[in-house]
Amino acid sequence: MDLFAILLLVIAANLDNLGVGISLRIRRIRVPFSSNLLIAFTTSSGTLLTLIAGKWLASFISPELAKYTGALVIIATGVWVLYEELCRAGRKAAAVNPAEAEYEQPPPETAGQRRLTELLTAPSLADVDHSGHIDLKEALLLGMALALNNFAAGLGAGVFGLNPLLTAFTVSLFSLFLLWLGIGLGQNCMSRWLGDCAGPVAGLLLVLLGFFGIII
Repeated sequence: MDLFAILLLVIAANLDNLGVGISLRIRRIRVPFSSNLLIAFTTSSGTLLTLIAGKWLASFISPELAKYTGALVIIATGVWVLYEELCRAGRKAAAVNPAEAEYEQPPPETAGQRRLTELLTAPSLADVDHSGHIDLKEALLLGMALALNNFAAGLGAGVFGLNPLLTAFTVSLFSLFLLWLGIGLGQNCMSRWLGDCAGPVAGLLLVLLGFFGIII
């Protein structure tokens, strides 16, 4: 059960990397291996911290309650991801210029949080100096954005009882692979469609993981 749950979680948590890789490749922005490695390390470190926090919170309640609480948090996160994707698709369809919809601003947030959110909406913004490649400082910023995006799912998984170290390690491997895969697929004619599908699939996987945790 744990291995299957970890697999579902890490795929859902890292599908953003696939979309980020596709978006960067389309805009001809290179991601050196060292930058990809730092993104994976930052993402997995953030996930590890949220898993540990979730596990700590679970110590104050019964194992049964922790199981259901964690599963419900994961389901709620998946539903929220699906809602956000539907809103984004609606804004894109309503835009006069669909290409500009990718850069449409989300609801008001703090400056730092808004900046990290923008990076997931338009990953090319990570190339702050317009050099055509993601250096280590830019990779750290992009990794933080991806880690923040996984916060709620990681917290729920920690309460749910997934092994923090094993989950974080698997997250780092999938982060490396899916970003690399996205960069490779960026030159494919179906790449934009695949990138658009990443978010909804991630949401569905989280909902599936939550329901699976409740019934097992």
